[in-house]
Amino acid sequence: GRFRRKFNLHRPFAIYIGRIDPNKGCRELFDHFARYAEAYPKGLDLVLIGSTGSTEVDVPAHPRMRHLGFLPDQDKFDALAAADVLIMPSPFESLSIVVLEAWALGKPVLVNGRCDVLRGQVLRSRGGLFYDNAEEFAEALYTLGGTGPAGAVLGRQGKDFFRRHYTWPVVE
Repeated sequence: GRFRRKFNLHRPFAIYIGRIDPNKGCRELFDHFARYAEAYPKGLDLVLIGSTGSTEVDVPAHPRMRHLGFLPDQDKFDALAAADVLIMPSPFESLSIVVLEAWALGKPVLVNGRCDVLRGQVLRSRGGLFYDNAEEFAEALYTLGGTGPAGAVLGRQGKDFFRRHYTWPVVE
């Protein structure tokens, strides 16, 4: 609630946290989200947290996309706790810390299926979904939205996976 009040957010939303950069899959994210928003007018909004990378990508002026820029850690974690789902569109991740942070908070994730590492983690954890094209993105985001139990179930499974493999005592 603290994040929603601070940033005046009233609708359910998906979140992207990271550099706003083409190498992180942001151009494709914006295109896919615009198609999703058209197909599901009452679906999730998209909140973006992060600074622009060295190769700037302009965040489209879209009524359901909101870029908040770089935020302090407290706001970032509050945002993740308030979100319905984390989207990780990068095709080039070796390990995504923000995906682990989402699972630690019991949030489902939607990842780019062209990233073997993230797709593998989603399959092993059963903590989210992956997509390979705009249609799969839209359907997966709709499935993970706040309208049904799928997001909550996948979020719990992701949290269990995080606890089994990534908590400090396990890593230590």
